Amino acid sequence: MDNTKAVKLTAGELAHCWEQLMNNSMSNVVMEYLTLTSELEEVKSLCSEAGSIFKSSLQFFESVLRSENYPIPKGFNIKDDLNPNAPKMYSDVFILFYLNNMSKIGMTLTSMALSDSVREDIRNFFHEQLKNVSSLFESTTTILLEKGVFVRPPSITSTQETNPIANKGFLGNFFNDNRELTAREANELHKNVFMNYIGKNLLIGFIQSTSNQQLISLLQHGKELSLNIIDKLGDILVQNDLPISMTWDTNVLDCKTSPFSDKLIAYLLDQLNRDGIASYGYSAAVSIRKDLKTTYAKIIADVYQYEENIKTFMIKNEWMEKPPVALNRDKLAHD
Repeated sequence: MDNTKAVKLTAGELAHCWEQLMNNSMSNVVMEYLTLTSELEEVKSLCSEAGSIFKSSLQFFESVLRSENYPIPKGFNIKDDLNPNAPKMYSDVFILFYLNNMSKIGMTLTSMALSDSVREDIRNFFHEQLKNVSSLFESTTTILLEKGVFVRPPSITSTQETNPIANKGFLGNFFNDNRELTAREANELHKNVFMNYIGKNLLIGFIQSTSNQQLISLLQHGKELSLNIIDKLGDILVQNDLPISMTWDTNVLDCKTSPFSDKLIAYLLDQLNRDGIASYGYSAAVSIRKDLKTTYAKIIADVYQYEENIKTFMIKNEWMEKPPVALNRDKLAHD
């Protein structure tokens, strides 16, 4: 008997298994569509590879939850949430960017899950999963570079010597600052601009293909929010004579048939916001200039409000599944 599987899951292990089951069931449906509609053989192969990663993880997470006698969330599936006859919505170049960004997020989430895990079988799985998503990141980066479309973060010319910071003026002020950006600050600005370009283009495709007016309104709000973030962070790069990412609006095709259920689109929208909040929070933490911290704080506040609107919409339509929660001991005592 494998004694490790007899050990009860910690709260962190249960949370990561449940959340990744939900996320990966959604991503598996998206990968099925992208595999069907990609034209370049290397892109189709990568989409299929990513789909295999998600399928194997779903089997593992379901077995773990069953061993805990925990209900399996419905999540998403190809039968209910994919229209396999929907035409191609995104170019193969955009699919590569999406896969590349998805693998970056996957590495972050999987690393966090691994560091939060104690049970040996859970640790072994997340360790293997980290290798898989890292391999996907390597493959997509290599192909984007080979095709000459990879958007590199800005390079900076640094001084030839290191010195201690002489005064607190280096911290700047809360409203604007003329102090040059550090390498970390420049990279974080670029990363968040790039992430919002990808999110904006995803939403453009969803807006033109769904017929649900409430969902369209949410998607339009999300697109406007992304544009606002791109403008705010991009302006800071421009003010510091650093380039911002190119746009890929032409990589959204004229498909007007939605490939996904409204439920999946709403969940993906919510996931994009959660990933954004995590990224802005980290960027604020590693930035030294006070004006950058203020900017990120304002962005997070806006995205929080938007996230609440998305979740309210999902709850209204009974699309939001309840995550694992602790027992209410008071309620049990009075039942």
